[in-house]
Amino acid sequence: MTLIDTSVIIDFLAGDKKIVSLIQELAEKGDLKATCITEYELLKHKSKLKRQLAEEFLAEITVSPFDSAAAKESAKLFTELREQGRMINENDLLIAGIALANHEVLLTRDQKFGAIDDVNIKIV
Repeated sequence: MTLIDTSVIIDFLAGDKKIVSLIQELAEKGDLKATCITEYELLKHKSKLKRQLAEEFLAEITVSPFDSAAAKESAKLFTELREQGRMINENDLLIAGIALANHEVLLTRDQKFGAIDDVNIKIV
Protein backbone atom coordinates (compact mmCIF):
# COMPACT_ATOMS: atom_id res chain seq x y z
CA MET A 1 0.00 0.00 0.00
CA THR A 2 0.92 3.61 -0.45
CA LEU A 3 0.42 6.35 2.10
CA ILE A 4 -0.14 9.81 0.70
CA ASP A 5 0.94 12.84 2.65
CA THR A 6 -1.12 15.95 3.26
CA SER A 7 0.81 17.86 0.59
CA VAL A 8 -0.17 15.31 -2.07
CA ILE A 9 -3.86 15.42 -1.12
CA ILE A 10 -3.87 19.23 -1.13
CA ASP A 11 -2.40 19.27 -4.64
CA PHE A 12 -4.87 16.58 -5.75
CA LEU A 13 -7.81 18.61 -4.46
CA ALA A 14 -6.36 21.70 -6.19
CA GLY A 15 -6.36 19.80 -9.50
CA ASP A 16 -2.61 19.42 -10.07
CA LYS A 17 -2.60 17.25 -13.21
CA LYS A 18 0.49 15.23 -12.28
CA ILE A 19 -0.90 14.41 -8.84
CA VAL A 20 -4.45 13.76 -10.10
CA SER A 21 -3.04 11.21 -12.55
CA LEU A 22 -0.90 9.59 -9.84
CA ILE A 23 -3.81 9.36 -7.38
CA GLN A 24 -6.14 7.92 -10.03
CA GLU A 25 -3.55 5.27 -10.90
CA LEU A 26 -3.05 4.31 -7.25
CA ALA A 27 -6.81 4.30 -6.57
CA GLU A 28 -7.44 1.94 -9.49
CA LYS A 29 -5.00 -0.50 -7.89
CA GLY A 30 -6.69 -0.10 -4.51
CA ASP A 31 -3.30 1.06 -3.25
CA LEU A 32 -4.17 4.25 -1.40
CA LYS A 33 -4.06 5.28 2.26
CA ALA A 34 -3.51 8.37 4.36
CA THR A 35 -2.70 8.77 8.05
CA CYS A 36 -4.84 10.08 10.87
CA ILE A 37 -2.29 12.91 11.16
CA THR A 38 -3.02 13.91 7.56
CA GLU A 39 -6.72 13.64 8.32
CA TYR A 40 -6.25 16.06 11.23
CA GLU A 41 -4.22 18.49 9.11
CA LEU A 42 -6.85 18.54 6.36
CA LEU A 43 -9.89 18.79 8.60
CA LYS A 44 -8.59 21.78 10.56
CA HIS A 45 -8.52 23.97 7.45
CA LYS A 46 -10.27 27.31 7.95
CA SER A 47 -12.19 27.01 4.67
CA LYS A 48 -15.42 25.04 5.05
CA LEU A 49 -15.32 24.06 1.35
CA LYS A 50 -11.78 22.68 1.63
CA ARG A 51 -12.71 20.76 4.79
CA GLN A 52 -15.71 19.30 2.99
CA LEU A 53 -13.63 18.27 -0.04
CA ALA A 54 -11.08 16.67 2.28
CA GLU A 55 -13.81 14.77 4.14
CA GLU A 56 -15.20 13.42 0.86
CA PHE A 57 -11.75 12.36 -0.29
CA LEU A 58 -10.83 10.72 3.01
CA ALA A 59 -14.12 8.80 3.07
CA GLU A 60 -12.95 6.96 -0.05
CA ILE A 61 -9.61 5.73 1.30
CA THR A 62 -8.20 3.93 4.33
CA VAL A 63 -6.89 6.12 7.15
CA SER A 64 -4.06 4.53 9.14
CA PRO A 65 -3.97 5.20 12.89
CA PHE A 66 -1.11 6.37 15.06
CA ASP A 67 -0.34 3.45 17.35
CA SER A 68 2.44 2.19 19.61
CA ALA A 69 4.57 0.91 16.71
CA ALA A 70 4.24 4.28 14.96
CA ALA A 71 5.15 6.08 18.19
CA LYS A 72 8.33 4.03 18.47
CA GLU A 73 9.30 4.69 14.83
CA SER A 74 8.54 8.40 15.20
CA ALA A 75 10.65 8.65 18.36
CA LYS A 76 13.50 6.80 16.65
CA LEU A 77 13.31 9.23 13.71
CA PHE A 78 13.22 12.19 16.11
CA THR A 79 16.41 11.03 17.79
CA GLU A 80 18.21 10.34 14.51
CA LEU A 81 17.24 13.65 12.91
CA ARG A 82 18.02 15.67 16.04
CA GLU A 83 21.49 14.10 16.23
CA GLN A 84 22.06 14.90 12.55
CA GLY A 85 20.78 18.46 12.94
CA ARG A 86 18.13 17.77 10.27
CA MET A 87 14.91 18.04 12.30
CA ILE A 88 11.51 18.22 10.57
CA ASN A 89 8.19 19.28 12.09
CA GLU A 90 6.34 17.09 14.56
CA ASN A 91 3.38 16.16 12.33
CA ASP A 92 5.76 15.06 9.57
CA LEU A 93 7.65 12.88 12.07
CA LEU A 94 4.38 11.24 13.09
CA ILE A 95 3.31 10.65 9.47
CA ALA A 96 6.69 9.13 8.63
CA GLY A 97 6.54 6.99 11.77
CA ILE A 98 3.18 5.55 10.70
CA ALA A 99 4.53 4.79 7.23
CA LEU A 100 7.68 3.12 8.53
CA ALA A 101 5.87 1.12 11.22
CA ASN A 102 3.49 -0.27 8.61
CA HIS A 103 6.16 -0.82 5.93
CA GLU A 104 4.32 1.54 3.59
CA VAL A 105 5.66 3.78 0.85
CA LEU A 106 5.03 7.42 1.73
CA LEU A 107 4.43 9.82 -1.16
CA THR A 108 4.91 13.50 -0.38
CA ARG A 109 5.57 16.79 -2.10
CA ASP A 110 7.21 18.19 1.02
CA GLN A 111 10.95 18.47 0.46
CA LYS A 112 11.59 18.40 4.23
CA PHE A 113 10.95 14.65 4.18
CA GLY A 114 14.24 14.39 2.27
CA ALA A 115 15.94 14.57 5.69
CA ILE A 116 14.71 11.02 6.31
CA ASP A 117 17.04 8.48 4.75
CA ASP A 118 14.63 5.72 3.79
CA VAL A 119 13.84 4.32 0.35
CA ASN A 120 10.13 4.18 1.21
CA ILE A 121 9.88 7.98 1.55
CA LYS A 122 9.30 9.30 -1.96
CA ILE A 123 9.09 12.96 -2.92
CA VAL A 124 6.91 13.35 -6.03
